[in-house]
Amino acid sequence: MEKLGSILEMLGPIVELGKMIWAPISEYYNYHKNAGELMKNLKRKRQELECGRSDIESRIGAELIPGKRRKKEVELWLLNVETINGEIETIEQEAGRVKYSNAHMGKIACKKIQKVEELMNQRGGFVDSLVVDPPISRGDVLPITTIVGESTAKRTLEKIWEHVLGEDFRKIGVYGMEGIGKTTVMKEINNRLLKETDKFDNVIWVTVSKASNVFKLQNDIARNLDLYLSKYEDVTLRAGKLNIALENRKRYVLILDDMWEAFCLEDVGIPEPTPTNGCKLVLTTRSVEVCNKMSCGNIKIELLSEEESWNLFLETLGRDVLNTPDLEATMKEVVKECACLPLAIITIVGSLKNVVHASEWRNALEDLRTSIKGSNNIVTTVFERLQFSYKRLKDEKLQHCLLYCALYPEDFKIDRDELIEHLIDEGVIERMKSRQAEFDKGHIMLNKLENACLLEGGSRLEDESR
Repeated sequence: MEKLGSILEMLGPIVELGKMIWAPISEYYNYHKNAGELMKNLKRKRQELECGRSDIESRIGAELIPGKRRKKEVELWLLNVETINGEIETIEQEAGRVKYSNAHMGKIACKKIQKVEELMNQRGGFVDSLVVDPPISRGDVLPITTIVGESTAKRTLEKIWEHVLGEDFRKIGVYGMEGIGKTTVMKEINNRLLKETDKFDNVIWVTVSKASNVFKLQNDIARNLDLYLSKYEDVTLRAGKLNIALENRKRYVLILDDMWEAFCLEDVGIPEPTPTNGCKLVLTTRSVEVCNKMSCGNIKIELLSEEESWNLFLETLGRDVLNTPDLEATMKEVVKECACLPLAIITIVGSLKNVVHASEWRNALEDLRTSIKGSNNIVTTVFERLQFSYKRLKDEKLQHCLLYCALYPEDFKIDRDELIEHLIDEGVIERMKSRQAEFDKGHIMLNKLENACLLEGGSRLEDESR
């Protein structure tokens, strides 16, 4: 008996070892034996999942009215379905051209079936609505420079503010020549409205620009509302969707910056602002005719006074220059040539920051006068003064860099690294010993353009310098 007990005791581990060995062998055999059936089953399960996805997308299409978005869990489910479908497609393709063992294919198919079944079970949990109201932002705070002209600009700003809050005008047109500071003033209004939470529910800022049309304007406004119109091509249908989304925002101020031509509000999908809906429309433009065609109450942005122009010049350049003898008279002549335009003053000062000696200032003044033809055309007036700053760069590579930036759409936030990549590819930045050296060169060039006030911080080209 003792011998038998000893034998059984010895056999115990052997039996356990046999079980351990047999389990994977049995599993391998089952995968091998049932591989074909498992692949067929996987195909059926995938078809069921596709039907489920189609049903979910149909429900979303019915529920996704303007102003709503899909639930995050639904988006994740659809993403997982797309992923598993891609994996199954790959398996089916590889099964046809790669010599896998039946056991290997059977094992993979079994695991994918389990994942598909999990997704089907999750779909069963979508009993409520598949969409929700997104958290609505009241608007975006915009970066602004200091309002120049303590009397003229501030007085105009307060007048616009009174019109926005008042009941006399539902549509307000802010007009003035290029480079006078319309956008800067309206950015201040935008930010002030966001602080006054009891006045309006939403503040929507849209840069329109010269290249705009009804279709593009619809896209620009929709983007600010988290509304996606890309699947709609018919302008009238798009206008209807946009109209509903705007009405859902209740009391809003819609700011259309840099309008070059008038638009019919109905064609775009903008509800007519009325005392009943409590909405306001504010547009900025170079042309008073655009304001009149849009039936606006008009406010003109006036030029800076000579005193304000001189103060802006000193604030931008630095008042220390007054400590240098014999410069003030020449500098005042330079300011005079800037035609009381804030943009012209800022950009010209940027090109003269390194000028120290009186002779250099006199020479710069003569160059500036030579570049100005005395045109009465508004656009030409600004362009001639910007061209002076462009020529003062005196570096062909820097000039090419600035011109390349001008190819981007207006108000486009240019990624520095991406821009430098393009400048390298275009040969504006020459090939160097290392990629890091090339990027360093690119950053130096962009910094110089920013210091010259020809690029905004963050590598965004100054609006009016286009």
